Amino acid sequence: MTRSEIIRQIKASALEVEISTIFELELGEPPEIDGDQYKITPEGSQQFAMDGSGGTFNLMPDGKILLIDSEGSFGVVASDFNEFVAIATGLLSWRDALRFVGEPDLRQARAAWAAYIQKWGMDEALNKPWPYEHGGYSVATPGEAREAIRERLGVGASADPFVALYRAVNELNDGVAVSRQGEPLILFGRQP
Repeated sequence: MTRSEIIRQIKASALEVEISTIFELELGEPPEIDGDQYKITPEGSQQFAMDGSGGTFNLMPDGKILLIDSEGSFGVVASDFNEFVAIATGLLSWRDALRFVGEPDLRQARAAWAAYIQKWGMDEALNKPWPYEHGGYSVATPGEAREAIRERLGVGASADPFVALYRAVNELNDGVAVSRQGEPLILFGRQP
């Protein structure tokens, strides 16, 4: 899949607002701020979206999805766009899960993530109306939107989206490096 195909699929889904909210992305190019650009190795990645704080979503030459956040962290978050869709629609607040995937033990990472979900009552929000009534949503609840997104993009649900994200960050980043103004960024979930 190419950058253009990803953008075209999202726009054609008629769920761009829901995708933007759940995936935490906005289609388009970020503004260049004082020459602040990322250097990504290997070369050839193509940005297809940004997040609201200056981070970028990039399609790597081999199809992997690379996220670079504005806080100085990066990581491949999926082996391809379809896996990215399955992860983002399968995990509650999938971006928050990135804080937990650096734990060396998968069981401990999962337990910490589950405690976080419970503490903040995130699972309760799935079947409630969107928190912003006038956000332009065409689907009534975030839970329904997740299913609709997968259906319209032709992607199946992940059997275990936390494990898929954990493996992507911990196993798919060999040879991937990101720096900003010469300073290397750290892999998600790792301590600086």
